[in-house]
Amino acid sequence: MQRKGGPRLLVTDREGALYLERARVHVEGGRIVYTITDDENAREFNVPHVNLAVLFLGQGTSITQEAMRLLGEEHVHLAFTGTGGTPMHMGALTTYTATGHFRRLVPIYNDPDLSLKAAVAVMQHRIERMTTIGGKIAARDLQARQIDGLKAACAKFEASLKDCRDVSQLLGFEGDYSKACYREFGSVVGLKSFRRNAGAGSTDEEQSDEPEAARIALANRLIDHGNYLCYGMAGAALWALGIPPHMSVFHGKTRAGGLVFDLADGFKDALVLPLAFAVTTGKKSDDPEKKFRAKLIEAFDDHKILAKVVDTVEALLLAGEGKSIPKG
Repeated sequence: MQRKGGPRLLVTDREGALYLERARVHVEGGRIVYTITDDENAREFNVPHVNLAVLFLGQGTSITQEAMRLLGEEHVHLAFTGTGGTPMHMGALTTYTATGHFRRLVPIYNDPDLSLKAAVAVMQHRIERMTTIGGKIAARDLQARQIDGLKAACAKFEASLKDCRDVSQLLGFEGDYSKACYREFGSVVGLKSFRRNAGAGSTDEEQSDEPEAARIALANRLIDHGNYLCYGMAGAALWALGIPPHMSVFHGKTRAGGLVFDLADGFKDALVLPLAFAVTTGKKSDDPEKKFRAKLIEAFDDHKILAKVVDTVEALLLAGEGKSIPKG
């Protein structure tokens, strides 16, 4: 039976995410806990599910039905994720979510002109967060004193949005902007030949005798992993707002989860790129993915990303409705 009254905290009032790997998630004494066995010693920790928005379950992790039920009662979004694959997202289907946001999105989704306006609003948030959050992380983690190239790329993209005629053209502008961001961050860490190769990151490639090739492979793998975690955050916001994830306004019109990709664009580059490239510098880590993941999840909380995703949803809807948009 579901606890009366629904979740105790709004999704925007919670801590962002928890990632577990090689753990067993279960219920003990009314609490959700996870157990990790290391060298035959079992250690147990609490899962703060009342104050949690997203629980990522990595490789070698299992969860009991009772734990799933308690997570569902608190509207915790669950995502099974591993290397090289899109996360499987899960949320309780028996809890009521108001349909106001969904009903506002339907006419925008069905009208190409309204979809374009909504998509431009997301891209404007993307630019703003790159110049603020992305610049701040670059200064801190990459010791980047000058990010003039990044600022120029953002300014060029923003100017192009004013003359955008349709979603296809927008995607072309977006592609140019993404390449410029990869180029700028790659240059900051000495990877001037960096090329984005989604889904091709391999630990074997990272053992290359060519140090630059190995670092490029690592950066690509970390960007993939970081993007998946960002999709989980976007998916959690959509689920909390009662919006189906497949109602895309520009990405993946024929692809499941398209709106998750749309919303993640509003923040993922600003967090994932500087943090991924930062891990490729300095002392080599035995587990660079773990180091990167910890920094990214910390950044979700530091920058209140869930609240920002909800802000982007509102901006998307207002733009499609022809109303003024507050800054993200």
